[in-house]
Amino acid sequence: MHPFGPSLLLLLSFATVNGAFLSNLNATCFRCICDASTGCSTSTTCRQSYCGPFSISRAYWMDAGRVVLPADEPTRWGAFEDCANDYDCATGIVTQYMEKYGTDCNGDGLVDCVDYTMLHVNGGPRCQGALGGTFASRFYQCLREGKRDSSRTFG
Repeated sequence: MHPFGPSLLLLLSFATVNGAFLSNLNATCFRCICDASTGCSTSTTCRQSYCGPFSISRAYWMDAGRVVLPADEPTRWGAFEDCANDYDCATGIVTQYMEKYGTDCNGDGLVDCVDYTMLHVNGGPRCQGALGGTFASRFYQCLREGKRDSSRTFG
C-alpha cells in the first residue's frame, strides 16, 4: 500500500495525466503520421504548398507558433520550408500544434495517437472528421505494426 493512501496516489496520477496529455505523442505516433502523410519522404521540396515528411502547410506552421531550426528566425524567408523539411524540426511543429489543440477528437474518452492524427489531418477546430482513404489505411497499418513491435520482448 502506498504510504499516503490510495486517494493521494489517485490524485497524483490524475495530475500527471492532465499535465502531460501529450504522453501518447511518441516516436511510433510520429512515424505513423509521417508514413501516412508522405511515406516519410525526406525530399526537401514542397508540393502544392505542403512541405516535408508530415506534409505541413504554412498556415499549420503559423498556427503552431512558427517553430524554426535552431539559430533561425521565423521571419526569415524560407524558415518555414527549412523547418518543415527537417524531420526533427517538423516534429516540433506537430508537437506545438498538438499542445495547442490536443483534444479527444473521436469521443472515446482518451487523447491518443488517433486523436493527434485527426488533429493533424482535419485541423484543430474541426478535428472530429474521420480519417479516410489511403492515408487512413497507411496510418492504421503502421499503428498495428508499431503495437506488434512494442509488445515483443527482446533480450
